[in-house]
Amino acid sequence: MEIKAEIEISKNPEEIFLWINNPAKAMLWQKNVKSGEIIKETAERIGTTFKEELEEDGECLVMYGEIIDFIPNKLISFHIKSKIHNVYVDYSVIGGINKSTVTVNSKIKWKFPMNLICLVIGQKIKSKIFKQIKSELKELKILCETIQIDLNN
Repeated sequence: MEIKAEIEISKNPEEIFLWINNPAKAMLWQKNVKSGEIIKETAERIGTTFKEELEEDGECLVMYGEIIDFIPNKLISFHIKSKIHNVYVDYSVIGGINKSTVTVNSKIKWKFPMNLICLVIGQKIKSKIFKQIKSELKELKILCETIQIDLNN
């Protein structure tokens, strides 16, 4: 299952990327993420591993991830595993002075029995995930455009 969403934000890529690249800041716009911890951090970011706990409709899902690609202020890519799926997701930011586009590309590979469930209600699941991503991007836009971040810290 592939899902793509994007949004325009009236900020420079560097300012936006601080909200995407920083786990504590990302939890402010990714409302389903209830906790997260870095397991192993690398200086170049690629290879950094982490654990996240998501909560939705009272259900908790533990996910383990790794940064698989990183270009400062432009791209961060993750491979995330859980008991129900493998997810590959890219967050890219392109733009210039006070205008950027954030794009999220997700590829989800469902594990058994979710892969069978998706045969029946896959479009409904895809629509729900798309709406969640769009909601997160709207939150990111609000935060980026209303809270000033010091790029030197």
